[in-house]
Amino acid sequence: MLSMLRRACAVTLLIVVAWTLASGPARAAMERPNALDRNVDAIARSALMGLPATRLTDRPRQAAADRLADATIPGWVAAALLQALALAYFWGSGAAAVWRDRLRRRLRSEGWARFAFGASLGGLARLAALPAAFYLYRVDRVMGLTPLLTRTWGGFWILHSLSAAIVAGIIAAYVLWLVDRTHQWYLYTIVTILAVTIGWSNAAPYFAFSSSGLVPVRGAAATAVRTALTRAGYPDVPVYVQSGQDAPLAGAVVQGLGAARRVVVPAALARSATPAELEYDVAVQLASVVHRDALLIALIEAAIIIVGAALAVAIADRVHFRRDDDPLSRLALVGALLAIAYLVGVPVRNAAQRHFAMRDDAYAVALTAHPAAAVRAIVRATDQRMDEDCPDVFALLFVDTRPAPSARIAAINGVPTGCP
Repeated sequence: MLSMLRRACAVTLLIVVAWTLASGPARAAMERPNALDRNVDAIARSALMGLPATRLTDRPRQAAADRLADATIPGWVAAALLQALALAYFWGSGAAAVWRDRLRRRLRSEGWARFAFGASLGGLARLAALPAAFYLYRVDRVMGLTPLLTRTWGGFWILHSLSAAIVAGIIAAYVLWLVDRTHQWYLYTIVTILAVTIGWSNAAPYFAFSSSGLVPVRGAAATAVRTALTRAGYPDVPVYVQSGQDAPLAGAVVQGLGAARRVVVPAALARSATPAELEYDVAVQLASVVHRDALLIALIEAAIIIVGAALAVAIADRVHFRRDDDPLSRLALVGALLAIAYLVGVPVRNAAQRHFAMRDDAYAVALTAHPAAAVRAIVRATDQRMDEDCPDVFALLFVDTRPAPSARIAAINGVPTGCP
């Protein structure tokens, strides 16, 4: 079993490395600064401090943002429902039991059979969600939010699907291995979930920007961000511009822990933002470090997974076994229930992330003492990312991990949100 897990982890690592190396050339540059940037540059300070977001952001862009949200939400929900339906049918039709028996005949090791069955479930879920995933890609492509060609997107989808299948296989083999060996398997599973989510929260920023092409921030921006770092108590944290690959819609990120910590700013943002805006953007990232946002979000996500898995297992245990059923084949039913639990848990995570972001905004504004620059940075990001000024309840529940720009700007300049 341990040998199997080591091999599976090695394959997963190779896939992740391949995805990381491939992501550079696929992120074709969208020109920045562009017309939207120039419009934001022209906004007077008095307007930034005296008008709501609905009067500051680009109106045609907001109309497009409303259409984007209306198109995205159904696709996002459909992706989860399609996975749930596919896994439920796979179990209910008896196909899961047939496939389980075939794997056991062909694979001598029960551990490998469990891994292969779990990987099959992961692949099936990804395949079931493919229509919704492609639809969401086409929405972003039509809206100009992704430069990926269809063939490139398809390559990434295959890599992600292979990764998901391997991870699902490891989970199935590991959990059932624990069940065979101890009645306290659920305790070890909980500890593992916590360790993986916390570990991923620290590793994920490295997948946003690689370590190649990093150059220290220079000029007036360097002075501004160094001031923010010193005020926050992190004078030795370096700030880099990622020039090796252009991510025109990305924001700054914090990578690493302790002495290895650094802030990375995408080149597109460094080119288009003013020094005061960059100072604010870096201060927001420092706020996330001070408030331990990554750890808190990881704990929330772990809690959602743990509670969702517990409910899925409890409900699955109350469904009558068939003659051809066993715990391995019933993993398909557990997976279907987990997809439904995900729909319930995501709004909780999104609400927590928005709360943390509002707190980080307040910290950054107090640290930099440039509220107008903060408003300008929010308007710039809103226009570029095509965020809604005033999202509806469904957007807040399912897709918005950032607070509404109207709420963020109102909290900074004290003007009403302007939302209906």
